[in-house]
Amino acid sequence: MKQKLIITLLVFSILFAPTATKARFYDPNDIITDAELFDSGVLSRTAIQRFLESKNSVLKSTTAIVNGVPKLVSEMIYEIGKAYGISQKFLLAKLQQEQGLIEKSTASETKLDWATGYSCFSGRCNEKYRGIYKQLDAAADTQRIYAEKSKSSSYFGYQIGQETKTSDGFIVKPENQATTNLYIYTPYKGSLTGIGGNFFFSRVWNQYFTERIYPDGTLLKDSATGEYWKIEKNKRRKFASSAVYLADHAEQEAIVVSSERLVYYDISEPITITNNALVKTDSSGAMYLISDSLKHRLIGDTALASLGFYLADTGPITPILISKAELDELEEGEPITEESIYPKGILVKSDSPAIYYVKHGIKRLLLDEAVWFENFNGQEPVHVLQSVINSYANGDPLALRDGALVKSSDNKIYIFSNGKKKRIMSEDIAKRVYGISSISDLPLASDALLELTDSGDPIEYIDDTIRDPANYVSYASRQQGTAVYKNPYFALFDILDAPKIMLPGADAKVTVRFRNRGDVSWPAGQIYLKLIDEDHPTSSFIGENRIPLDTTATYNRLAIFEVPIKAPLSPQKIKQWFMLEYTDENGDILEMPGGMVNQYINVISEVSGEIIEHNIPVALKNTYKPRQITIKIKNTSKSAVWTSRRAALKLKGGDDTESVFYDKHDWIDKEIVGVPINDSYISPGEIGEIKFTLDPRNVRAATYKLVFSMELKDKKEKVYLNGAEEWELLIRVDK
Repeated sequence: MKQKLIITLLVFSILFAPTATKARFYDPNDIITDAELFDSGVLSRTAIQRFLESKNSVLKSTTAIVNGVPKLVSEMIYEIGKAYGISQKFLLAKLQQEQGLIEKSTASETKLDWATGYSCFSGRCNEKYRGIYKQLDAAADTQRIYAEKSKSSSYFGYQIGQETKTSDGFIVKPENQATTNLYIYTPYKGSLTGIGGNFFFSRVWNQYFTERIYPDGTLLKDSATGEYWKIEKNKRRKFASSAVYLADHAEQEAIVVSSERLVYYDISEPITITNNALVKTDSSGAMYLISDSLKHRLIGDTALASLGFYLADTGPITPILISKAELDELEEGEPITEESIYPKGILVKSDSPAIYYVKHGIKRLLLDEAVWFENFNGQEPVHVLQSVINSYANGDPLALRDGALVKSSDNKIYIFSNGKKKRIMSEDIAKRVYGISSISDLPLASDALLELTDSGDPIEYIDDTIRDPANYVSYASRQQGTAVYKNPYFALFDILDAPKIMLPGADAKVTVRFRNRGDVSWPAGQIYLKLIDEDHPTSSFIGENRIPLDTTATYNRLAIFEVPIKAPLSPQKIKQWFMLEYTDENGDILEMPGGMVNQYINVISEVSGEIIEHNIPVALKNTYKPRQITIKIKNTSKSAVWTSRRAALKLKGGDDTESVFYDKHDWIDKEIVGVPINDSYISPGEIGEIKFTLDPRNVRAATYKLVFSMELKDKKEKVYLNGAEEWELLIRVDK
């Protein structure tokens, strides 16, 4: 047995093997809190404007005419947030997520016109929402609609506490309404590769706007109760007692914060055991050492000796009982035997100034005092012979722990979290977050020590303490000699309930609602809803296409139109516009500002099919052999019988490109994957079964679109699948 030093140590928490990550911890089920999304008093106009100016953003000087009045983007964001009860921070985050406008000093008109990405799908955008004001207004208004309508799980597909597959193939279970809203708006979980989705929103939010300003690893103390907390996975874990906290941490390590600040973090499981504690469960006699977030199983009766226990000790060895579930959540570390060398970890030094951290027989050099004080509070190392130190295997120098707050030789400030160093971009931000006293005497970290840790996203929190001056002067008031006409009529779109699919000649009802947000009432009989086809003055769905309002709508009341329509007799896809009009003092009928919305209505052929079952996977590895796919399609036509050998199912990629999953050994050609094989003819109500393969080999890792269509080759007829010309899925390819 190798000679070992058995010493009782004051234990300190050190993250021995940090988890590699590119950004702050991302919980796809808890991206933003309800308190954050629905706080409409969070930013002033001045705070928004100064932030945009500090970033030299194109938005600092972007303006638009809003109901006849010129406004800066900062004024639009402030007023729209107030009107809808939505956070101005959220609107800023959307501007950056969708078009990168916070960090762009210049931008095209297209990027400004579709600033929040609202009503843009598959490369097409709804003209009704063109313009930065309309984009911001719609992005805010929909948050209210989402919150109201998503109470029914069938309405948007996403609901609090309900598992749903995202458009990029992940299962999410939103924990709050705010996160639910994000998925309704952008139905992608997102990642570093492929589609950024809500992952990118999370990065923007945590860099600039989050109210959960303390990243993972931060120790906090409630100024009111004295309770200690640790931030982990964007939630707060309470130390069961001060004794549990002080066993591993110094009192001054914790940042003193208000209870109001802590409320933004949901509460997770409490911290009940100290680092380097012996534990076991009721279901097993095995003992484990919990050290630096890893569980190390003790192997053999003499393993306790390596921890400083001897069988001759008079006191009983009593491990702490924990649940099996709690133990199972911990990552497995190397087992501990009698031969293990310092499984708890120890600081050692010889006559030289160098200090080493030894754990499991591996020594790691402390490069400078910053890591000594931040990781160990300057604990005195045990003095040993240099020959003893030389006997240990060499490991990498020890990096700074999560939660460490240091400055560099050029006075940059860094916080460490999730195994990354995050630069705090100004001393002012650091003072606001950590307090003046916390940064007055920060440890100085050498360049060599800082280089041990990869960089994460910086912290550039907006200054939300800036208020508007009492004599705030609007942009419009500063425009000398500018004549401004304000139209007293202004509408806010509320709901359009119209069928997306109709059979030729079929009847249906459309409901359209607009809210009166102008300065005058809308009299019954003088306000109209007009229906027109795209690029045509009449409607294919109704003869008399101007419908009068039957009930007067005063300010902030809804004008409701219920309109019967009939589909034309020939199959076609029609973009139908619904336009609000008003009668002016001269008796002229004019379009009302804000009163336009459109929807495609697909009048389909009676030849149709419904995909009732398939086994297409969410993801494939590009090392897999071709995957066998089965799709079952029900013939939902009224009378059309499919000849199986001529009923071709086609597959393409996005933008009408050839699919990357083409299998030359299986497909009929580069487009047609197969035909029904279970019967010669598929009559209405019967099901056709089509089998084919997807070949992912050598396909680049990314997210791809599968675009299916179907055609009866013998009749030269398109089969409408699930009510549309094409049926689309996303599939992810991993390495």
